[in-house]
Amino acid sequence: MNVAAGSATETPSIRPMPGPFGAWVDDVDLQRPVDDDTIRLLTDALWSHRILVLPNQYLSDTQYVDFGGCWGEPIEFFVPSARLADHPEIIRIRNSPAVPPESRDGAMHWHSDSSYEAVPAMVTMLYGVEIPTSGNDTLFLDTVAAYAALDSDLKKRIADLAVIHDPSGGKVTFDGEVRGRGRHDDLPVVTHPLVARHPVVGRKSLYGFSGTAAGIVGMPEGEALELLIQLKRFALQDRFRQRARCDVGSVLIWDNWSVLHSATPTCYSNADGERRLIHRISTRGVPAVCTATAAAGAR
Repeated sequence: MNVAAGSATETPSIRPMPGPFGAWVDDVDLQRPVDDDTIRLLTDALWSHRILVLPNQYLSDTQYVDFGGCWGEPIEFFVPSARLADHPEIIRIRNSPAVPPESRDGAMHWHSDSSYEAVPAMVTMLYGVEIPTSGNDTLFLDTVAAYAALDSDLKKRIADLAVIHDPSGGKVTFDGEVRGRGRHDDLPVVTHPLVARHPVVGRKSLYGFSGTAAGIVGMPEGEALELLIQLKRFALQDRFRQRARCDVGSVLIWDNWSVLHSATPTCYSNADGERRLIHRISTRGVPAVCTATAAAGAR
């Protein structure tokens, strides 16, 4: 935890976004060390609103990494060339025409980050360094609300199912969606519960039914994909959808246990007004302030 004398004392102001979920957070300065009370407020806000945007943050790489570390253990990306040399926790996402075609638009499908890993990412954040004048939205699905809206028979049917996640890519695609493709051919296939409980607040959500999802344990593949596509179509209803934009100096944060997300199309260009550079950090594990609060409550 990054706490020091002279740390930020502002009380963040939370403004709900138009639509079913999401919030902006004002009056917090991430250039200074962030105290535990502020992180508790931010984590509580994230668990409630699913996604947060913190505007007007102009951060050095070190400041950004320090803030990211408040949310859990930063994950070093599996492609070394995409990481910052001095800060391997940061992934560079750019739209240079020099980016090879096979490395483009890898996030333009519905997924939960690192669901192909045994311990997937809990939180992901993006920081806008250079942003095009238009576009650059990220789309989100509220998988908590989607689960809650299922009928009771379907909830019973899926209660104990485990989804197979293939690091080389998933199979739950339709309507022209690009198949989630991985570059982890050396990693084993893993499984995660289809109905997951949030590690902090304990609520249920649909987890990992797209992205690297490739089947269901103990179920014929055709039947499994039919069920997962049924759930995905249900979750794609407008009442569960939101979009958010990461502007220059903004930090966009989401809770992978509560949403699926998808990138929107990117124009690969070096032209003025079209360049894009985003720094991403993903973390696994529970934020330290949440662990400390849970431990204090147990005493």
